[in-house]
Amino acid sequence: MSLLKALFLGRLLREKVLVFAFVLLGALIWLSSAMDHLGANTRGFRSAGAELRTQAIWLNNRETIEEAAAAAARNLDPGKTYNATFLVAEVTAMARRSGLAVNSEPPRTQRSPQFAVHTVQVSTRRAELAAVLRFYQELASKAPYLGLERISVQGDRSAPGMLNITMQIASVELLNTAPARRPAPATGATPPRSEVAPAPTLAPTPIGPVEDAAPEAEPAPAPEAEPETPPEPPPPPEETP
Repeated sequence: MSLLKALFLGRLLREKVLVFAFVLLGALIWLSSAMDHLGANTRGFRSAGAELRTQAIWLNNRETIEEAAAAAARNLDPGKTYNATFLVAEVTAMARRSGLAVNSEPPRTQRSPQFAVHTVQVSTRRAELAAVLRFYQELASKAPYLGLERISVQGDRSAPGMLNITMQIASVELLNTAPARRPAPATGATPPRSEVAPAPTLAPTPIGPVEDAAPEAEPAPAPEAEPETPPEPPPPPEETP
């Protein structure tokens, strides 16, 4: 330490100022980084504390929540609920009827002992406001089995009056009950195994005692062919005197 002090004091004033400036700059950088880490840790502790308080509220009200869920399940018709596959098919059909061309992402599912909540995100570009309103009205008519969770609306800069919309639509499915609604099978599809008519059963043909068959008659021998008689030679010509 004394050696560093002696080296510092033996320098010119300009060098002392430069060394002091570098040391001060390094300290400021370290202090800024330390403050960032401290702020991130503080936010993490606060988020964990809020999550713990939320979990405690859910656990303390577990019986009330389960009773409310059971009451809601009794008010729902299992035949009108939507599974993940039929959710996408129904949203696409409603958009087609409303005049919207939508793109959908794969659905996501969150399960509980009684319910399964399926969500799908759909988006459309350059949509007319009238078509969007028709889609929303039809979606609202299917509550509480279908619902709009989130929507983002932006105007299209290249097409004034048109809208770019992103929606997140959710459906509820009852578990441990009658099966939820499924899409209708395509025309010409093979029916389920239970609906295929069984093949007719042929009655067994009675088999009687086998009788000894009469011996087959031996074929008659073919007649022997008679030897052909050689033709007689012609008479010699008569000599003229």
